[in-house]
Amino acid sequence: MTTYNSIKNDLLKINSAISSLFSTAKSIPGISRTPFDTWEKECRFIEKQMTEDDIVRVAVVGPIKSGKSTFINAYLGGDYLRRGAGVVTSIVTRIRTGAALKAILDFKNWDEVNDEMRQAMVLFPSLDWRSADDQFDIRREQDRTELKKALSSLNTDQLISHDARDANWVLLSSYLKGYKRVSGTLASNNSIQQYEGRKFARHKDFVGDDSLATYLRDMELHIETTRRIDNNIEIADCQGSDSPNPLHLSMIQDYLLTTNLIIYVLSSRTGIRQADIKFLSMIKKMGLLENIFFVINCDFSEHEDLDDLVTLVERTREEISLIKHEPEAFAFSTLFNLFRQLEEDITQKDMLRLKQWKKESELATFSNEETNRFETALHQKLTEDRFSLLLKNQLERLTIMASGIHDWTSINHDILVRDSDSAREILEKIEHEQELMNHVKSMVKDTLDGASKKTRAELERDVDSFLDAQYGDIIKDIQKFVRNYNVAYEDHEDDIEAVGFSSTIYTIFQEFKHALDLFITETINPKLVQFIRKEENKINEALNDIASTYDTMVKDASHKYDETLRNMGIILKGQTSGDINYIDLGSIKRNVGFKVPPLISSTRYTAKIRTEAILRLGFYNLIKTVKKLLKKQIQNEKEGEILALRDGVRRIKQETERSIVFYLKNYKENLKFQYIFKLAETASNHLHEALLDRFRVITTDISEMAALISEEQSGKEKALDILESMEEDSGKILKEIDQIRGAL
Repeated sequence: MTTYNSIKNDLLKINSAISSLFSTAKSIPGISRTPFDTWEKECRFIEKQMTEDDIVRVAVVGPIKSGKSTFINAYLGGDYLRRGAGVVTSIVTRIRTGAALKAILDFKNWDEVNDEMRQAMVLFPSLDWRSADDQFDIRREQDRTELKKALSSLNTDQLISHDARDANWVLLSSYLKGYKRVSGTLASNNSIQQYEGRKFARHKDFVGDDSLATYLRDMELHIETTRRIDNNIEIADCQGSDSPNPLHLSMIQDYLLTTNLIIYVLSSRTGIRQADIKFLSMIKKMGLLENIFFVINCDFSEHEDLDDLVTLVERTREEISLIKHEPEAFAFSTLFNLFRQLEEDITQKDMLRLKQWKKESELATFSNEETNRFETALHQKLTEDRFSLLLKNQLERLTIMASGIHDWTSINHDILVRDSDSAREILEKIEHEQELMNHVKSMVKDTLDGASKKTRAELERDVDSFLDAQYGDIIKDIQKFVRNYNVAYEDHEDDIEAVGFSSTIYTIFQEFKHALDLFITETINPKLVQFIRKEENKINEALNDIASTYDTMVKDASHKYDETLRNMGIILKGQTSGDINYIDLGSIKRNVGFKVPPLISSTRYTAKIRTEAILRLGFYNLIKTVKKLLKKQIQNEKEGEILALRDGVRRIKQETERSIVFYLKNYKENLKFQYIFKLAETASNHLHEALLDRFRVITTDISEMAALISEEQSGKEKALDILESMEEDSGKILKEIDQIRGAL
C-alpha cells in the first residue's frame, strides 16, 4: 500500500540523487560556474524539511462524556488514554505513534503558576488579609497556609458559580493540593517529565486529578501501535466543547487553527444538542468546516434495536446538515470496538457487557460495517488526499531541478560534439537569447518588489484598522458588550446581608468576567480568525495575479529559447514548460513553522480593584454614619453597599477596557510583524524563486564551456563522458518522478 512515508522516502532518494549530480557537474574539467548553486541549497532545505516532522494534525473534539478518549483508544488499539475523565483535564493531549510507550509532560514554571493564582485572587472573597502590593508566592509556606485558611472559610453559596464549582476556587485549591507532588519537578528548573514503559500509565494520574493537571502546560504521548499509522500523524484529545470554562474553548480554538482534520464525536444517547450547534457554528465562522468527520458514538444499551439506532443516526445527520452540507457521518460503538481489541485484558464486568453486545448481532454488524467505512475514509483523508498537499510542492521542485540538469547537460554535450565554428555560432545565439531572458528576469524582480511593498502597505492598513485600540472593529464590539453589561444591584441586597460586601462584589465580578470571556471566545475570536483568513487570501490573490501575468511571459521566453536551439539541432527533453503551483500558503506555513499568534483567551485585572472597592465601601459607610449622627433620613440601609458595588463595577469595566486596549496593541504588532508580514515576504520570495527556476539553466554563464571547445581532445572527452553520464542519470530521475506523480 502506498503511504505518505513511502512516497517521502522515494522523494528523499531522488533529492539525494539530484544533489549528487550537482557535485558531478563541478568535476567537469575547466567548469567552475554552474546554474546549480541555488538548487544545491534547495536540496539541503528539502532534505531538512522532509526528514523533520511534517505533522498532519487530527483534532478529536466533542462534548463532555461523548466518548472522545474511548474513540482514540479504540482507533489506536489500546487503553492508552484515561476514560471518563470528564472536565478534569485542562489541556489538549497530543498523541503520536512511536517505537515505545512514552508520556512527555511539560510543566508550567513558578512565574506562570503564581501569575495564574494572583489573577484568581482578584476580588476573591475572604482574601482581605492580602494587600494589593503583596505578591503571592506559592513557594512560601506562610502564603500557602493563609490561602488554605481563607479558602476553608468560604460557605457553599460562595463556591458555586454558573451551576458549577467556582473556577477560581478550583484553580487555587488544585494548586495548593498538588504543590508537594510537583514542587520538586518545578524546583529543578526541568519542566519536562517523561514516563516510559511500565511507568507510562502514570500520566493518567495527571489527566484525572485537578491538582496535578493544573500544573501542566502540555502533554504528548507516544504510542506503540500495530495499526499502520504514519509517524507524521498527531491525534489530539481535546477538552469538552461544552466545558463551562471559556479558557478550555480558547485552547481548543488555538489547536484547531493548526489542524488538518477535525473528528467531532457525538453520543447516540443525546444526539446533537444546542451546545453542539453553537460550537459547530463557531467552527464554521472560523472557516474550519471543510475537513471534518462526524462520529456518532453508539451506546447499544440505549437502543432497543437497530431500527431505533438508525432512526437516531439519520435524525442526527439531518441536524448536522443544517450547518455542514452533506456531512461525512459515521455511527459505531467506540467502547464495543475497544473491548473487542482488549478482550483478554478487560474486567469481568466489561467481559459480560461485551458478550451481551455480541449477541445483539444486528447492532454489532451495523457497528462493524460503519467502523470499516470510517477507517477507509480516514485512511483516504490522511494518506492519499494528504499526499498532494504535503508532497506536491517538493515533487514539483525536484521536477524543475531534474529537468534543469537534463537540459543543461544536453545543451553542453551538443555544443562540445560540434566543430569549433558551429559550436561558436550556437554560443552566440544562446548569449543573445540570454540577454532577452535577463530582461524578463529584471522585470519580474521589479514587479514583485513593487507589488510586495503595495501588498504590505495594504495589509498594514487592514490590521491597524481592524485591531485599532480606539476605533477598530474588535475593540468596538468588546466595548459595546462591556458598557451594555447590566447588573441588577437591587437583587444583590440580600446577598450583602447573607455573605457580605466582599463576597457579593466577587460574585458580580465573576459573572461579568465569565460572560465577557465567553463573548470573546464565541464571538470575537471567530471574527479574528475570519479576518486573518481574509488577509491570507489577499496575499495569495496578489501574488497569484503576478504569477499568472508573468507565467505566460516566462513560458513564451522559454519556448522561444527551445525553438532557437531546435533550429540548431539541439532538442531539450526536460519538463520546464509545465505548470507550477506557485503559491500554496498552507505548505509555506508548515515548512517555515508560521503560526497565528494565540487568540484572545481572557482579560487581566490588578488586585487594586479590591482595595478601591473596600475604600469606597468605607467612604459610603462613613457618609451613612454622618447622616445618622445628623439624624438625616436614610432611605435604604444598604445604600452605602449598593453605591460601593456600582463604583466597583464601574472600576472593573474600566480595568477591562484598559486591559483589552493594552492586549490589542501588542496583539496587533505581533500579528503584523510575526505572522502577516513574514508570511507575505516568504510567499513573495517563494514565487520569485519559482519563476527564476524557469531561467536558471537558460541564463547561466557559458563562457567556460566556450573555452572547452578549443580544449585538448583528452579534456574534451572527459567532459563529454561526464555530461553523458549526467544526462542518462537525470533522464532516469525524471522517469522516477513521473512514476511518483502517477501514484499521487
